Amino acid sequence: MELQIRHLRLLRVVADTGSLNRAAAALELPQPALSRQIRRLEELFGGALFERGPRGARPTPLGSTVLDHAESVLRILDDFGQRLHDHREVRSRALRVGWAGSVLHEPLLNSLRRLPYGERPRIVVTGSTRELVDLLRAGEIDIALRDHTLGQDGPLPSADGPVAQIVWGHSPVLLAVAANRPQATAERLTMADLAHEEWISVTGPDGCDGKLRALCASYGFTPRIAHDIPVSGPRCDVIRSRGCVALSQACRPLPPGVVHRSVDDLGLRVGHLVAFRRDSRIAAQVPALVAVLSAARPRPVTA
Repeated sequence: MELQIRHLRLLRVVADTGSLNRAAAALELPQPALSRQIRRLEELFGGALFERGPRGARPTPLGSTVLDHAESVLRILDDFGQRLHDHREVRSRALRVGWAGSVLHEPLLNSLRRLPYGERPRIVVTGSTRELVDLLRAGEIDIALRDHTLGQDGPLPSADGPVAQIVWGHSPVLLAVAANRPQATAERLTMADLAHEEWISVTGPDGCDGKLRALCASYGFTPRIAHDIPVSGPRCDVIRSRGCVALSQACRPLPPGVVHRSVDDLGLRVGHLVAFRRDSRIAAQVPALVAVLSAARPRPVTA
């Protein structure tokens, strides 16, 4: 016989009621069946657990020791069960919203305030688009902001099983450069003009470094990558202090001292998507959300 959680609960009921008859009634067991269970547990523990007498069943010293440990185990399990229940309750009520490095999360949050979707959103920020999509497919989030570089990442991803998506805007890809650099005021820029510049590569599991190298190779040069910084890192600080350059979405805000410049022959654009679970309670409201988002999208500013 192996000790199980139900055995600990059974012993607790016997101790609480102080009677095998009352414990059997509480457990909805025949009294002989309960007595057999107690005997088997006493064989397992190597001694009597209860003293039976006219005044009922009282724990023996061994029984008290077993019950003390049983109470500790059951308290931990009960607390764990309550926490799990509370977690599921929160998940069932909250709208779980995710993004990965998107600069458009503020318009999304502002737009959600204008829709009667229910509870406040629970925010999940991931380190990569790949992780974001995995969470969406697994049902860990309900709705997500995705970016897709047209012409470089291939065609727009199609809807996948329980996941659907809608394109709600596009932004050009621009050059981020220090405001005191010649490129900031040049009459026009081409990719060839940037062949000898020092570049910032965006690190992370989405493969942005390889995409930058492939892009520059298509214009006939290998980028001189001087710095590797995640998309959420201090890229603009490095651009301003080191005079290097980086590619940037036009909707990404820049601090003083760094400007956006268009590159005549670059032609990259980013598609902004709202991806969502078809079974989410916000699914029916996504078209309205897309309309609000499109109106709220910040417009690009170039030098």
